[in-house]
This record gives sequence, structure tokens and C-alpha cells, in this order.
Amino acid sequence: MRARACIKCREYVLIRPDDPGNMTLISKFEKNHRGHTLITLNFEEIKGTYKKYQTEEEKKASEEEGEKEES
Repeated sequence: MRARACIKCREYVLIRPDDPGNMTLISKFEKNHRGHTLITLNFEEIKGTYKKYQTEEEKKASEEEGEKEES
């Protein structure tokens, strides 16, 4: 599987060419990391060293879920 990765932020997004929703996510990723060095590579090359990119909505949802678990 291929991934698009930001070297500066050490974040990645998986590439799924047949998924239109994934194409939107990749566009958001590239917009968010504009001006950074982006590379396309095999996911195995960064597995365990880079973290998965999350949109602002996903970050908020995971933070809220974490707060619920602490209660």
C-alpha cells in the first residue's frame, strides 16, 4: 500500500485510488502541509515511525472520547 507523508511533521495518509473520500482526505493533507516536503512511498517504509494524519474533526472527536473514558 502507498502513502503520502510529510517529512517535517512525520504524518502520513494512506492512498486508496478507488475511494473518492480518500482523495478528499489527501487534498486536505496536502493543503495542511503546504510548504513542507511531501513524499509518496510504500507504507511499510514509515510504519511505526510516522503517525496517521487526522483532520480537525477527527482530533476533536478523539479528544472528546478520551475525556469520556477518563470519567
